[in-house]
Amino acid sequence: MQQTSLFGYRLKALAALCGKKAVMAIWVLLALAPGCQTAIGATFKTNMIQFDPWTRLVAGGNDSQTEGILVDLLDEFERRSGYKTERTMVPYARVEQNLENGVTDFSLMAWGEARARYAERGTCLVPLAFGVRARKNFRIRSYDDLYNIRIGTPRGLKIDPRYDVDTAMNKQMVLDYTTGVMMAGLGRDVDAVAGSLSTINYLIAQNKMQDRFDETLVLNTTHLAVAFSRKSPLFTKRHLVNRIFDSMEQDGTARAIYQKWLGVQSHQLKDEAVASNCKSGK
Repeated sequence: MQQTSLFGYRLKALAALCGKKAVMAIWVLLALAPGCQTAIGATFKTNMIQFDPWTRLVAGGNDSQTEGILVDLLDEFERRSGYKTERTMVPYARVEQNLENGVTDFSLMAWGEARARYAERGTCLVPLAFGVRARKNFRIRSYDDLYNIRIGTPRGLKIDPRYDVDTAMNKQMVLDYTTGVMMAGLGRDVDAVAGSLSTINYLIAQNKMQDRFDETLVLNTTHLAVAFSRKSPLFTKRHLVNRIFDSMEQDGTARAIYQKWLGVQSHQLKDEAVASNCKSGK
């Protein structure tokens, strides 16, 4: 709003010097210019993954009040750009489905190359380590060790290219990370949980189950990134979106938001801490 007011003030000053018709002509040319970054009418549809602490309902709030990593990132995106986002919190599988069908314009999610068919990767915000965390007394020193245990796997989640297509693995599909952590911690039908290790460790700590889990096997290091639907009617505007998220990655804001929610857990993951960021998209 401050940038818009300043621009309006400058237009008024220019009108006093050059006349209103000249200024109106300039305004029309700016509005029609390709890639013009005016925020007028710019609203991007996005899904927020329904995983704690990525997106969750505010305790004691109504069904429309959300908080979490993705909420903070999108709030900062709106603040910097002047654009608006139309947000919906949905299960993970719906995030991918809606991107593929062009129901949403972009979403912030862990990038996997399998998504390149229907989405373009934009800005990489923070690295993410994916793997398996096992309950105590279960050894997971190598990939082959995973065949000996039952692994709670959030439905629709992409974890690692090899793991995702491995039909011999004993994967027990669960609704979300919280369900998987609780089942493994209580020893009910699963012995381990697969997915984002910082998220798994966060939920283990939240549920005070640190003494029930032990070994970790890292399978893959990817990135939280902007995934822009190739079917989006705003696909040609993706570079404007990436420009804003680029600035958030470069000045450390994105990592600060990530660590605000997952700081202790993320610092424990060496693979995640030393991972270099991928190059930004177009």
